[in-house]
Amino acid sequence: MARARLVSADLAAEVERVHRLLAEWLGTDCGPAVLEALRAAHADDFTMITTDGRPMAVEDLFGALAGARNAAPGLTIEVDEITTAADAADFAVVHFRETHHHEGTTTRRRTTAVLRRTGEGLRWQHLHETAEAD
Repeated sequence: MARARLVSADLAAEVERVHRLLAEWLGTDCGPAVLEALRAAHADDFTMITTDGRPMAVEDLFGALAGARNAAPGLTIEVDEITTAADAADFAVVHFRETHHHEGTTTRRRTTAVLRRTGEGLRWQHLHETAEAD
């Protein structure tokens, strides 16, 4: 298996930024600007595969998130082990580990994301999450 490369600063910052926004939306009584910023980070044709193997389109994800503000009070999300699988002029593929802390419980997932480079910056194109075994 080929070794992943270290991630560039812009990709690492974007992964951390989006997860900070997600934790803020789900874990605090923040305003709608947080969800708007989160939505703006995703491509109009964004797709994902959840940890339970369910495919989701962007409208499904943000429809669910719209009603989830502060649904997990105090949630924090740590992102680490960010590496690059591919980095081209118009897209990048990154791998990372998410660690979610909520009410004394910790869950982890391994995630692969495809980020598209556009004139407006990075846009999340696809995300695939796999629950990490205990």
